[in-house]
Amino acid sequence: MEKAYLKKTCNEKVKPSEYLDYREYLDALYGSLKEKDDQYTYFDFAEDAGLGRNNLMNALIRGRRPLTPKTGKKIASNLGLVSRERQYFEALVEHSYARDPVVREGIFRKMVALKGSLVVNELDRWQLEFFSHWSHAVLLELMNFENCSLEPEWFQERIRSKLSLDEIRNGLELLCRIGYAKRDEQAKKYIPLQVDVSTGAEVASVALVRYHQTLLDLARAAVVDCLPEEREVNSLVLSLSQEEFDALKSAVQDFSQKIFDEHPPKKSDSSTRVVQVSMQVFPLTRATGGKK
Repeated sequence: MEKAYLKKTCNEKVKPSEYLDYREYLDALYGSLKEKDDQYTYFDFAEDAGLGRNNLMNALIRGRRPLTPKTGKKIASNLGLVSRERQYFEALVEHSYARDPVVREGIFRKMVALKGSLVVNELDRWQLEFFSHWSHAVLLELMNFENCSLEPEWFQERIRSKLSLDEIRNGLELLCRIGYAKRDEQAKKYIPLQVDVSTGAEVASVALVRYHQTLLDLARAAVVDCLPEEREVNSLVLSLSQEEFDALKSAVQDFSQKIFDEHPPKKSDSSTRVVQVSMQVFPLTRATGGKK
């Protein structure tokens, strides 16, 4: 493949920053290159990536071989990845290769920061910031309380986890800046303007992964910090076929939607607290038949 076309494709058409798995990125890039030339093969792709004319690229994409950070840098250079897209791809590889949880967390934070610098739309950048910390959603929900105040101390008193007043001020400022809330100086309270919060396509994946990671950390702490009568935590370990797994995912999604429909954000003098409702379904083993 021509170097100029390869460089343009992997930096503009199929960008690493749109993915959370380097395998998915390389697979999508290969698919795009093959659309231009239906004779293009994995052997050609491996050669263009500086790996030699072999089937190594196919093995990397299918997960049969690990991609080391050193080889990742080599691929990035030969594909023509530049600037932050190259940094993001190399971080993807490092994140996948790292085994230390602390190291992985540091790399993921780097990915989130790079994603923020790559987002062109200002609203998307703000939404990325919104989902970067669990407290932003809590602050927005607390605004529905009848006795809501403009004072950050009011919010601090009602949130169980410790947040500094500066963190709360910054969160409230963010919500107003992105149009999710406004200050009502006459009523001396914040007014929520946004009911359904979601990210744009540019930020959805990396933002939501980070957001759900923080929620899982809160759930882990709640097992110890909350009294049994104030929480409900249970788990099941099941053996399922792929069809049963898909049906279970749909059931969880339907139940989550049902809860939201029955308890939409609203002004209510009967509300006494903000709660987090989380449901997780995830594999503990690899699927048989070679599927990851």
